[in-house]
Amino acid sequence: MRVAMMQPAFMPWQGYFELILKSDRFIFLDDFQFSVQSYHQRNRLFVNKGQVGWYTVPVQKSSSFGAPLNKTKINEIIPWRKKMLKRIEANYSKAPYYSEIAPFMSSWLFTPKESLAEQNIIFIKFVCELLDVKCKFRFSSENHSKSRRSERVIELLRWCEADFYLCANGAFEYMLEDNVFPISDITVLFQDFKASRYEQAGAVDNFIPGLSVLDALMNIGPGATKELIQNGTDRWMSWQEMAAAKESLDLKEGGV
Repeated sequence: MRVAMMQPAFMPWQGYFELILKSDRFIFLDDFQFSVQSYHQRNRLFVNKGQVGWYTVPVQKSSSFGAPLNKTKINEIIPWRKKMLKRIEANYSKAPYYSEIAPFMSSWLFTPKESLAEQNIIFIKFVCELLDVKCKFRFSSENHSKSRRSERVIELLRWCEADFYLCANGAFEYMLEDNVFPISDITVLFQDFKASRYEQAGAVDNFIPGLSVLDALMNIGPGATKELIQNGTDRWMSWQEMAAAKESLDLKEGGV
């Protein structure tokens, strides 16, 4: 059983969907803590010709500080939904697949949800439908626990009967620090996603990688986007390979 997990991000990039696409079960870490000005509430898309910027969901700061994502409330006093839709239209209306994706974006943006997590998850599930993803979803909030960080991750993996944990490579540092992984019964494989070039209606000369998956969907459509996602990681790295790479880097930085 291949399992991956991530906090529900706002309009995530292609690498996020690779973890879902390659998994049998994907856990939304919906009760993990919200982080201000992180990918929980924002992502990058074109804002002008040749220029990218942040598309951000405002949150109720007083109630969201230190709260889990499924308790983080969106600030609806600010008319951000209308502004965001107009911004998307201004920058993507000439993209080849705009007319196919735009109706959902309008419906999604103008259907407020109880929490930031729920708002984000609806977008993620829509993209998964477009990509014909067969992965089954679960929610960390369904598995109550007082454990933290790596210990909580292991509990969730065993809850989902994982044999393999497909993991974003950025998690290696804290996993190493926690000194809980590796474990004997679950193999950890680290993602090494490389963005491939595609035509971007908003670009001038150079391709700009790492944008929300919405950029690819609008420009090249679901089929081609899925192909890019499937081929994003050429080879998944083992724990031992990640540890060896870190040791080598530490030696170089130390001047040895």
